[in-house]
Amino acid sequence: MNFNFKKLFQLSLLSTLAISITSCSDDDSSSAPTTNNSAYKTYHLVLGQGSTGNSATYTQGVTVEDMMNPNKTFSFNGYGFEVPSTRTARVYASNDGNTLYNLNYGGGAVAKYNYNGGQDYSLSLNTDVQAVMGTANPRWTKINDQYAMLQAVATENLYDASGLVYERTKATVTLALVDLNTMSVTQNASFEYPWEPVEASEGIHVFRIDAPVVANGKLYYGVMKRNYDPLTSSNETMVYNNVETLVVDYPSLQNPTTISTTDAAGSSNGYRTPVAHKDENEDTYQLVTSGGASIVKISNGNYDASYGKFDIAALLNHGAEANTGWFYVGNGIGYVPVLNTDAGDSSSSNWHLVRVDLYNKTAVKINISFNMWLRQYQWASVIDGKLFMALTPLGGNGNIYIFDPTSTSENGYTIGASLETGVDAFYLGIF
Repeated sequence: MNFNFKKLFQLSLLSTLAISITSCSDDDSSSAPTTNNSAYKTYHLVLGQGSTGNSATYTQGVTVEDMMNPNKTFSFNGYGFEVPSTRTARVYASNDGNTLYNLNYGGGAVAKYNYNGGQDYSLSLNTDVQAVMGTANPRWTKINDQYAMLQAVATENLYDASGLVYERTKATVTLALVDLNTMSVTQNASFEYPWEPVEASEGIHVFRIDAPVVANGKLYYGVMKRNYDPLTSSNETMVYNNVETLVVDYPSLQNPTTISTTDAAGSSNGYRTPVAHKDENEDTYQLVTSGGASIVKISNGNYDASYGKFDIAALLNHGAEANTGWFYVGNGIGYVPVLNTDAGDSSSSNWHLVRVDLYNKTAVKINISFNMWLRQYQWASVIDGKLFMALTPLGGNGNIYIFDPTSTSENGYTIGASLETGVDAFYLGIF
């Protein structure tokens, strides 16, 4: 299915002429950016339309050579494949670029598409997972080129026999391992999230888990909590005093336990974007995705107290929250989308990109000249040791940015191809 932005462009463009050049176009570590160093594989440029509520998703294949070419322009005006979705599409690509995987969030299905070139994608397999997951709205994460994980949490407020006295809120976790070759569920589990009596008596419970990473035969899931108030029968603002992670055996999905640290405080589940990354030393670095932007470290199955908290927010000259996720390049260097909370909430175009050095705990705000909206930015690709991102203002034009992790400069990047969007449109990433 092709999508035509023509009418949207007519509404959004103020100039009398719009230039639109269409393009022709394995290991255990989960949620890491693509690290295939081949400059000859296909990548997928993905765009979303609709920054509030339901959004549509479109994709086209691109080459590294075209992405690096400053004279090239990519547009979805009359070009691109619409990825079918009910509420939103959440895509991943195979390591060789020949296959696109999608979770139809709201539709309760996972699908596999063959990439045939340019804007040509054909459905290969489609699997309904609602019966296994118990919801049409699970989340998922590609673990490697063989498997992906589906995850969901269902909550139930429990009262005593009289039905008048609140006891606690029960959180039931459902997990499923998807074979990406057959798009079938090969392993699944459901269990009550391990709960703590004092927290439970206060109405605190797990509401969401997401963005797992695999390390040492375990899955580590970021956790989001909320606070139920039985007097108002509503969920109140959660005030965290720690960071918590759910741990299960992989791939059996058994033996659920939790680990936690008070070195930082906040959620760790993120929003559609990788949150935890394993480095070359087999240590996991996890972004705290509520409260001040910070990173904590997990080593040998536990939080590393000697590392403590990498306080990114304290190094910036404004209130800072990193509530989406981040991208790891290698050798301790990553890039974090950070919201300037002094200038607005996460729906505003007040985002920055920050280069972080995990080992030396330094942070540099990258100098990008336009206001960015990165709330739904999902993916960046590491190609030949550099990070490729598709960055534009919301509904405006931008570029492919190629970041050099060896540079500590705020201008440590080169600019590649130009990007066009459309009304209320934004790039989700390079997959």
